[in-house]
Amino acid sequence: MILTLHPDDPQPRHLERIAELLRKDGVIAYPTDTLFGLGCLASRKKAVDRIFQIKGRDAKKPMSLLCADLAMLTRLTRHLEQPTFRILRHCLPGPYTFLLPASREVPRWFESKGKAHPIVGLRIPDHPFCQRLAALVGEPIVTTSCNRSGEPPLQTAWEIEEELGHALDLVVDCGVPTGQGSTIVDLSGEEPVLVREGAGAWPV
Repeated sequence: MILTLHPDDPQPRHLERIAELLRKDGVIAYPTDTLFGLGCLASRKKAVDRIFQIKGRDAKKPMSLLCADLAMLTRLTRHLEQPTFRILRHCLPGPYTFLLPASREVPRWFESKGKAHPIVGLRIPDHPFCQRLAALVGEPIVTTSCNRSGEPPLQTAWEIEEELGHALDLVVDCGVPTGQGSTIVDLSGEEPVLVREGAGAWPV
């Protein structure tokens, strides 16, 4: 099912409906400032597992989390040094995913191992729907490209409904993303490291 919202001012009653759906382990497709994403509440392991199944994604490859604002983002990461915080404040909201040391508030299934401390990917899209929905539910939302693993991202609500609608609880049509993935930057070490070039300019 496709639900169409105003791209700049999504209707509060529809946001409430979507929030309630997510609280019941729902999985949705929704637009960001870069690509359409698949999402659920980060705290709902059952819904997170559904996304892995829909995508056919290796569960050992953690997905990123979408935050409403910097206040929510900073709850999910360990103490930030001033240079790191300046980068975040300069780039966000925007088309970036930053890899940061995970705090204890991050569900363990989103932590990427292999370093001294667990790492988590965090985003604040420059998109009213994303920010308002995350603020309404009061916790981060899963964000991962809307496609089966190894296939190109689906670019429109209608494509998503046709390809994946049977596995989703809702497809949100709320503006057209740029069609280019986010720029991924690792800020977990002493120096920033560009992991993937994308829609956001780097260096800044």
